[in-house]
Amino acid sequence: MGQRWGAVSPELVSGHDRALIVRLCASVWFLVLSATSFMDVNGLLEDIAAGRAGPGAWPALLSEGCIVLFYTIICCIMLLRPEPISRAEGLGPALLTMAGTYATWLIPLLPRGPEPPALYAASAALILICEVLIVYTLLSLGRSFSLIPQARKLVTSGPYAIVRHPLYLVEEAAVAGILLQYAWFAALPFLVLHVTVQIRRMQLEEKVLQKAFPEYATYVRHTPRLIPGVW
Repeated sequence: MGQRWGAVSPELVSGHDRALIVRLCASVWFLVLSATSFMDVNGLLEDIAAGRAGPGAWPALLSEGCIVLFYTIICCIMLLRPEPISRAEGLGPALLTMAGTYATWLIPLLPRGPEPPALYAASAALILICEVLIVYTLLSLGRSFSLIPQARKLVTSGPYAIVRHPLYLVEEAAVAGILLQYAWFAALPFLVLHVTVQIRRMQLEEKVLQKAFPEYATYVRHTPRLIPGVW
């Protein structure tokens, strides 16, 4: 049977073309997330201008602004980063990436806890500080950033001179800050499960980097994984 007009044979789609398609799709996805967060920023600005905002409006505005910046940076990185020289293969790493990256979207489904002003202020402050640090760490990582474990360039400067996985560290601290607003009996198991998934992602990333960069072994010996002086 003849090939239909307009159909593209899989043999005609090169590896480079497939990589470009994946890159464009990822960039569009993070652009959509950035635009969605920007709409939240716009809503907060309208509430502040109309006098409807509560005392937590300004921290929330700064936090959402950091999220917009975070997604926008990732969108640009996805477009500009080079192809990896090594990567984790198989379905397992992809599933771990999905779980670690998007499980936090389920947090609003958890039961809310008591919200005394001091606890809410601590939660807002921790989230805001962590989101600023997330943006700083992401900029330090630059075009070496990836979601699924991949190796492009070994980054050992900036926050990566202190610990091997600073982005995971500040992200988990931000998750802990969010969970302060929820009932402990639901928040604590969620945090433990999420940290477990993220630790497994760290281990996979280290295997990929060790395979790609012989000097990574020296970096591991001199730099703690997550917490200086502890682990």
